[in-house]
Amino acid sequence: MKSPIESAGLLLTFSLALLWTLSSPAQSVTPGAQPAALRVLILSGEGENNSRESTVFLRHLLQDSGRFEARVCESPVGLTVQTLASFEMVVDNSIGTSLGKETEKALETFVNSGKGLVVTRGGLDAASTSSAWLKLIKATRTAKAAANVDAPLHLFELKNASPQHPVMSGLKTNWRTADQPQTGLTLLSGTEVLGTNGQNEPLLFASNYGKGRVFITALGHDVGAMQEKAFITTFLRGAEWAGSGKVTLPTEIALPGPSTNGLRVLVITGGHDHETAFYGLFDGYKEFGWVPVSDSTLAFKQDIRSKYDVLVFYDFTRDIDDKAKKNLRDFVESGKGVVVLHHGILSFQKWPWWYEEVVGGLYRLESKGGIPNSTVKFGEEHWITSAGKHPITEGLTPFHVTDETYKGLLISSNNVPLLLTDNATSDRTVAWIGPCTTSKVVFIQLGHDHSPFQHPSYRALVHNSILWTAGKLK
Repeated sequence: MKSPIESAGLLLTFSLALLWTLSSPAQSVTPGAQPAALRVLILSGEGENNSRESTVFLRHLLQDSGRFEARVCESPVGLTVQTLASFEMVVDNSIGTSLGKETEKALETFVNSGKGLVVTRGGLDAASTSSAWLKLIKATRTAKAAANVDAPLHLFELKNASPQHPVMSGLKTNWRTADQPQTGLTLLSGTEVLGTNGQNEPLLFASNYGKGRVFITALGHDVGAMQEKAFITTFLRGAEWAGSGKVTLPTEIALPGPSTNGLRVLVITGGHDHETAFYGLFDGYKEFGWVPVSDSTLAFKQDIRSKYDVLVFYDFTRDIDDKAKKNLRDFVESGKGVVVLHHGILSFQKWPWWYEEVVGGLYRLESKGGIPNSTVKFGEEHWITSAGKHPITEGLTPFHVTDETYKGLLISSNNVPLLLTDNATSDRTVAWIGPCTTSKVVFIQLGHDHSPFQHPSYRALVHNSILWTAGKLK
């Protein structure tokens, strides 16, 4: 049996996490001035899809702010004071799940000792009426609140009702947002209203309990609503206040996007079918900026040396014109990085400079001079091992993956092997450093479909290859 906290690992395989595209901190505080990360435990509902999806979102939001270290518990019933002791704060997102009296009592003791509690809209939906819980959240659900659980999505203005409070200090007076907030709540004595709607109904409120702090948000009906700036900003600032008593995060925090000073990577596709799962290889890495996709015809119409640091080829381009060849050659000879993945080894069949001097290999489409054409086989098992020590493969242990195999490639003797396979339908070397003398070039034969795309070792391999060819990995 997994412990409640160990069940957090199950969420990491949830598909939403794989599709998550947050690749930079959510405007976190300046490095060097940033305090230590607050340890957070998120309580998630069992078996509720909306709870799981929103929990994944909240976890990434907290982590990517740079201010929190978040873990998840999908079975919150029965948590004890000892279980919570290593955390600075708890986020209750237990949609459709009762926490149970033991957990509620443990949370009361937890907050009373000086820790923090954040209750989301989902937590409000499942809120109990036990005396321990009411002492903490200081709010009750009326019949009107129950009727408003499924109120329609609408645009409204979130009003800053307490600009002197650390959570709301410096925030806009009115913030236009779209949501289905929980309304009709009755607040008890000792609660400070932080944000309201146009009818002055409380949507954000906070209180102190013992030595600790409680922040509650009625915003964030679903993941779509949670992507609003109003929710992101107030949730993260409220969480920081609950966990530490102070707020250092910015007064406007947008959905995190690509780093503005990350590596400039251009992905070349076209000429060969592939799964959309391929593009997930570039998600979630703070080192990458916005990663555009083009094909060879468009990408090399102009000099791109000043625009990109690394080219990733996942295409099958039979030929390009002389102007495009010059622009690609100028890029390679300027010392920029090149990574060729899987069927990218088929490209430029009649351009020896490319496959002999740059990539160091070619998939032969035709037999020539008594040498047979290369072969392919689908759905083959690989046991992948390192060919030797290299920064790209450092820390990469042997791994097992099902993928397409290539055999009989033209392979330069000047290549430096990176990875080897035990599959007899494949050439022995399945990743190498190319012979190029002006740029760093990597070829990886693996990469046909979702099996390698989702494998952590393959993802690390592609990620490290991009960093190494850009000179960022020593």
